Amino acid sequence: MKTSVLKGYCIFVFLLVGYSVCVDAKEKVYTQGLVKSDERALEGLQGIDKVRTLLQLSDWYETQYYKERELQKAFDFAQQALRLSRSLHSVLYEGKCYLQLSMLYQLRNNNEMIEQCARQAIALLEKTNHKDDLAEAWVMLWSAKMRSEAPMNEKFMPIRKAAALFTLSGNIKRSSDCYREIGELYYRYKNFPKAMASLEKAMALYKAANLEEKDYYPIYTRLNILYETEKKNKDINILRNQTLLQQNELRNAAFIRNSMIIFLGLLLIILGLLYKSFKFKKKTNRALEGKQEEINQKNATLRNMLIEKEWLLKEIHHRVKNNLHMVVGLLASQTEFLKNEEALQAISSSQNRIHSMSLIHQKLYQSENLSIINMPSYIFELAEYLKDSFQMGKSVRFVLDIDNFDLPLSHSIPIGLIFNEAVTNSIKYAFQDTVQGIIDISLKAGDNNIFTLQLHDNGSGLPKDFDPVENASLGLKLMRGLSEDIKAEFKISSENGTLVIVKFTLAPTIM
Repeated sequence: MKTSVLKGYCIFVFLLVGYSVCVDAKEKVYTQGLVKSDERALEGLQGIDKVRTLLQLSDWYETQYYKERELQKAFDFAQQALRLSRSLHSVLYEGKCYLQLSMLYQLRNNNEMIEQCARQAIALLEKTNHKDDLAEAWVMLWSAKMRSEAPMNEKFMPIRKAAALFTLSGNIKRSSDCYREIGELYYRYKNFPKAMASLEKAMALYKAANLEEKDYYPIYTRLNILYETEKKNKDINILRNQTLLQQNELRNAAFIRNSMIIFLGLLLIILGLLYKSFKFKKKTNRALEGKQEEINQKNATLRNMLIEKEWLLKEIHHRVKNNLHMVVGLLASQTEFLKNEEALQAISSSQNRIHSMSLIHQKLYQSENLSIINMPSYIFELAEYLKDSFQMGKSVRFVLDIDNFDLPLSHSIPIGLIFNEAVTNSIKYAFQDTVQGIIDISLKAGDNNIFTLQLHDNGSGLPKDFDPVENASLGLKLMRGLSEDIKAEFKISSENGTLVIVKFTLAPTIM
């Protein structure tokens, strides 16, 4: 802002504030003689009386703001009153001191300190019941915002707060002052309806306060300007609307005439095209109906063939399962004629392997999809079968952690056989010296279609001289060979028991 504008605005704010910090002092003519007398009496005063006198002196010297020396005295008295109020822990007078300082900083055009002192005053006076003082603090905050480039909402909020507080305290004169400034703000932002409403409210409050007409004459002037502006705008809008209406009527008449000509021409063309299209469509529909009937017959034949194929595949899986069970039964019959323990164990292992494959065929003919196996149910049933076949009771416990996904036959049969071999070896050899055996079984689906089968028992582990490469046992060779068939990474190690890990990748198209 320019200096001249700032000075004029500063005087205007003082007229708006119209406030003495020592509101609890009796009204009297405070002459220069009384000022000197109070200055001499300061040394004998104590407590709140001294604070009041200091604020009164600061307020008087504030009126001499055009003299820098006198204005500095106003600052000194206000700051001295602030220090004394703090030592007395008086929230009210500390707030009054900050309010006085914000007014003094306004005389020095220090916008930052005006806002800072006003906010301090608000924070303190909100803890008291002095609504007028609090309202004046909000007025000073509004003054700081008006002197800066603050957004519109930051200028409206403080003055509205002040108006509400003056209304609560019954200070009609100050409330009307605030509404007057709200109206001026709306006028500045070209919101004439709200400006008029706020100014009319201020006028009503001024009249209710029984003030003289000269006190609110500027509002009359502003309202008359608004009334005249609104009337002119209405007249201009009416003329503009009438002109636009006439122009639109002329354009519409020309448009309708041209449109009718074009419409009639297009209508004739469309009727000709529609007739030609109708003839062509009628001919095409007859051909399509014949083809559709032929397609429907072929689809019905294909559906029947598909159903027959599905039933045939289910029957094949059923028969394979039955044949595998028959082989298991034959092997069980053969064990009655064998006395060699190794032969009996070999037949038992073969029975388990055959059962793991037969279980897959059983699940296939029982499911709707004849090409994939649900792994959680398959692994669970296979584990239960092994638990029953070895008659473990509660000596060995399975802990299953299987993700819910499906695998095709190309991978589910090798995974089932590897699972069978690993669990069988753990049951047979791992828990000879263990009271309670635990086999942790995990089958997880990771990112990029990488799957991991992990079997870990808490048994005695592998022998110290065990070499997984040189070991020639059938079970280990079978697990390694099956892993190679599905291009899986196979690892077996001894870590607090025996740990078997099979990691393989499955292409998305296979799934």
